[in-house]
Amino acid sequence: MIKLELENVAKKNLSKYRLTHSINVEKQASILAQKYDEDIQKCEIAGILHDITKEFDDETQLQMMLKSDIIIPDIVLRTPKLYHSVTGMIYAKQELNIQDEDILNAIRYHTTARANMSKLEKIIYIADGTSIDRTYEEAEHFRELSFVDLDLCMFEMIKFTMQYLIKDNNLIPIDTIQAYNEYALKLKSKK
Repeated sequence: MIKLELENVAKKNLSKYRLTHSINVEKQASILAQKYDEDIQKCEIAGILHDITKEFDDETQLQMMLKSDIIIPDIVLRTPKLYHSVTGMIYAKQELNIQDEDILNAIRYHTTARANMSKLEKIIYIADGTSIDRTYEEAEHFRELSFVDLDLCMFEMIKFTMQYLIKDNNLIPIDTIQAYNEYALKLKSKK
């Protein structure tokens, strides 16, 4: 599918607010793709589609996951805010016929991260948290860091997310913990 077609799919599925965010993530992903010599088109596709099912109701998303052949971790099933990552990947594959595993994984892991992420997956994770519409206090720091060191930015963003989840007594997906551990070990070995 071409970029314009995907943006029209996004317009059909997303509110104006969420569409603006998705377009901003697409743009940020494109900029990071250029910086880190990644496939720009793939980054744009994953960026525009990363939240494609975010506004589907929880029950619809739960049924999408349960009907799929994907093994869904229990913590994800217990955390509706995480549904859209998995259902976005399912939607992209089944409804839009996107078969590129890297794009599908970038959509699936844009909220939780995971160990052994591809460069594309990292770019989408970071672009989602640093798009221009993100105004939380640390956003500008992460934006700047994303152009200095992709892995360090991943580590700092995952650490920030985990602190936020712990503060509010939320469950932490095993993928997030494994990603944190991977970057902690990687950065420790650089010292």
